[in-house]
Amino acid sequence: MLGANLAMCCRMIVVMEQVRMIMKSYAFVRSVAPRFLSYKPHSETPPPNEPKFSQYLYFFFAPTLVYRDEYPRTERVRWMVVIRNLVEFALTIFYLTFIWESLVSPIYRVFGTQYLDRMWLVKNIIKTSISGILYLATSNYLLLHTWMNAWAEMLQFADRLFYKDWWNSTTYHMYFRTWNVIVYDWLYTYIYKDMYEIVVPYRMLSATTVFFTSAIVHEYIFAFAFGFFYPVLFILFITGFFIFFVRKTINNNLLIWLTLSLGTSILFSLQTIEFYARLFASSQLLRRPVYTAKLELLKND
Repeated sequence: MLGANLAMCCRMIVVMEQVRMIMKSYAFVRSVAPRFLSYKPHSETPPPNEPKFSQYLYFFFAPTLVYRDEYPRTERVRWMVVIRNLVEFALTIFYLTFIWESLVSPIYRVFGTQYLDRMWLVKNIIKTSISGILYLATSNYLLLHTWMNAWAEMLQFADRLFYKDWWNSTTYHMYFRTWNVIVYDWLYTYIYKDMYEIVVPYRMLSATTVFFTSAIVHEYIFAFAFGFFYPVLFILFITGFFIFFVRKTINNNLLIWLTLSLGTSILFSLQTIEFYARLFASSQLLRRPVYTAKLELLKND
């Protein structure tokens, strides 16, 4: 995929879709396989019900990552709701592009073209904290509200609890539970519970496994989207992992917003700096043969 020379957004869409398919496939196998593994032939126990292909197909497109044979359904499709959500989806993409092009990219585009000191980095991390938190909140609205509600309405999927009031969180323990309910349910059902019930009945180990799984997958998405491995997000996840367990110390909504804003700004800044530094370095390498050829011509003259 890196050799296909796709745009960053296209690479991120492809990788996120790949991760979604892997999570859905794992959920399906993990939910269905125990029925057949526990079944003993030539016994009085009736054979398990095999899921139909239509059930798997519906689950594949439904806005959920936890497999069930049946889901609550609405009576009809409200196409005006679908259109409204898709229009909001398109407008939100435009707004995210506006934030990037007007507030983030102009600041860091100069990196690699002139001398910049440490105070420049600190100043711009603070400056991009507002745009970072705007990007975070808008991305949540883009994926978990407009996109998920559009698909839920088209598929008559009645369970619309894709996120909770994460903006009211006073601890990171509450934030991680409410930010993305879809992914949280998958992690709790297939990672946390399996670690606790099958491997070791130790909550700390189960929570650690969930954090590291989430951190690795997020870093995998970012690495392929940007085209290079730069584990800023992974380090921020590990930092959040330690903050997660001091829920009694950090118990303030304003502090949650400040740390989210600062963390998003650090991620924005370092990833963008690395992106433009590599872009500038590659452009210099491409120009070098031209300059070398010109110097050779001047020497010959």
